[in-house]
Formats: sequence, structure tokens, C-alpha cells
Amino acid sequence: MKIAIDAQTLLEPSAGITYYTKGITEGILKLDRDNFYDLLLFRIFPKKPLRMFGDGGNFAYRYQRFFPYKFFYKSHKLGVDIPLELFFGRHDLYLFPNFVVYPHRKGKSVVVVHDLTFEKVPQYVAQRNVDFLKEFVPPSVAKADHVVVNSEFTKQDLVNTYRVPAEKVTVVYPGVDEKVFYPRSEEDKTEVRKKYGIKKPFILYLGTLEPRKNVSSILKAYAGLKDKKEFDLVLAGKTGWLSEEIFRTVKDLELLESVIFTGYIPDEDRPKLLSAAEVFAYPSFFEGFGMPAVEAQACGTPVIASDTTSLPEAVGEGAILVDPRSVDEIKEALEKILASEELRTRLKEKGLENSRRFRWEESAKKLIGIFNRLKG
Repeated sequence: MKIAIDAQTLLEPSAGITYYTKGITEGILKLDRDNFYDLLLFRIFPKKPLRMFGDGGNFAYRYQRFFPYKFFYKSHKLGVDIPLELFFGRHDLYLFPNFVVYPHRKGKSVVVVHDLTFEKVPQYVAQRNVDFLKEFVPPSVAKADHVVVNSEFTKQDLVNTYRVPAEKVTVVYPGVDEKVFYPRSEEDKTEVRKKYGIKKPFILYLGTLEPRKNVSSILKAYAGLKDKKEFDLVLAGKTGWLSEEIFRTVKDLELLESVIFTGYIPDEDRPKLLSAAEVFAYPSFFEGFGMPAVEAQACGTPVIASDTTSLPEAVGEGAILVDPRSVDEIKEALEKILASEELRTRLKEKGLENSRRFRWEESAKKLIGIFNRLKG
């Protein structure tokens, strides 16, 4: 079977969907020797070719060098459906890992829907994205031969919101790369603290700085700590939509001397920073899975996470769960963890155990099974 993977998101700045697409694609290419895969990419000359997965006998990078992706994307938005066969030839099956099924005349399709944030909490999503996803996700889910989601929570959301038959939807969890995310050495921790100017033990948030992630509540909880002078608060990640609120909160709470903004964290620094933190705070309002919290667990760091949406499913018993709307609960959880070595040790052990549930190899096996069932 000749399978096409929409790999365009791999050319975008690293984010949750990029991470999922890379992990699941790499897993599939390593395991599946029966099917052949084309990675579909719109990339105009003279940019360098993608070589993320090396070169393999069971896959190829397929480029459209003369038609920009933005024109293809805009044409679809305007209702001008240019079939993918025109650029990449025919395929038996397509994997669309980024919410939307793009036009194709032949072949079956599998679409990945990561969450329904745009339907459930549109106030946390840029309006242009809400408009696009509300228009194109429902028909994509209806047209696809199978739908993949990354949590049981999102599966129920999808079934209830779009009336999709449950048997048409399969949960394929993201994986944690155990070769990357593991407790790092004291040398690595010292190195990363020095690189980002962190001089004290610290509380960490790592992710996009945007309202949905509830960073302002972390700031307010930190401001209320009795012994906050003993700890830095590190907010790591690129600025996102409406991030101005976060910077305004820092100023209003007079925390300019205590909060460290690192900006975007390169992949090689993520596990070092996660390992070095005293506690990882992730009281997000809405998640389709919540990968950063599980990565923190894999690095042996105690985690605080929201008791809502998919996060209880993701972190299992290896975290303290809090109401994301309660600054007091977040503050109390921080105080408990920072004050108790016994609690930190217990959360570290349970978190490490929980993180082992998520492996890309198992996720890839599940997805390959879906492909092969659709072949018949």
C-alpha cells in the first residue's frame, strides 16, 4: 500500500502538533516494512530539503517546488479544491495529522484531531483559527475513513460534539522519547541554570505563553508563597496569542526581579530544564493531552496539573491535581511540594512510572494497524 503523510507541519516552528507528527511519523517509518510512505511537502526552492528521518527504503520525501503552500492553503479556504494528486500523484491512503483532510480524488484518509479547543473554549484561540477550524474540521471528520485523537477525553468530546460513531475514532497517545526525556545529571542541570541565568531553586512552566495555559494564575500563586524569595519562577517558551496579559501581571504583582522569561527553549535544553526544576506547574484550562506535564514526569520532576479535560488521564497518579480557576489550590500545591522532600520523592517515582505508559513505538503500532484495516 502506498501511503501519503501530510508532513507540512514538520516545516513549522516546533509546537505540540509538530512534535506529535514527528514522533508518530518516525515510529511508523521504523516499524512498517510492508507499506511505502511518501512525506508530502510544499517547499519552494532554494530551501534545503528536509532530512529529519534520514533516508530509508520504505519512504521518500515528495516535494512540490513550484506551488507555494500558502496558495494551496488559501485556495482550500476559498473553496477552490485542488486535489493533492495534481502535485504528488496517486496514493492508496492519506494521513492528515493536523485536523483537516485536504482534497484528494482517490484513496482513503485518516485525520488526527488533537482537541476541540476551538469549539469548547474559543476565547482561548485566535479568531482566525477558530473560524478556519469550525469550518473545516466537521467536514474533515465526516469525510475521513477514520479519525485519530490523542486522549479518551478528546474522543468523547468528538463523539458528543459531532455525533461521530465511536467505532470510527481511535485514541493514539503521544509518546515520550525515553532517549531524550530522562532525569539529567547534576552537570546538565548546572549547565542549563547557568545558560538561562537561574540562580535559585525554581518553579517551572514550559509551553507557549498564552491565556489557555493559565500562566497568570501561576504568577498569582507564586506571588502568594510565604517563602517565594527562596525560589525563582521560570516561564519558558515562546510568546503566543495575547501574551501581553502575562507581562502585565508580572508588573502588577511586582515580580520583575523574581520571574525569568527564557523565550523559546531549543529541544536539547528542554529535558535539562525540566530535570533541574523543583516543581513543574501546568494548570492549563484546556488540553487535548498535555505532553509537557508527562515529559516533566519522565525527567523526574514533581508535577502540578489541572484536574480538568485530558490532564488527569495524561498524568495519572503522578501529579497533584488542582482546579485551574483556584489560585489558592495552585499555591497550596506548590507549598506542599516545596516543603516536603518525602512528597517530592513520591511524586517523582509515580511520575516516572506513569510516563512509561507513553511510547512512540506503541502509538505507531496502533496507527499502522488502522492503515492495514482500511486497506481491506
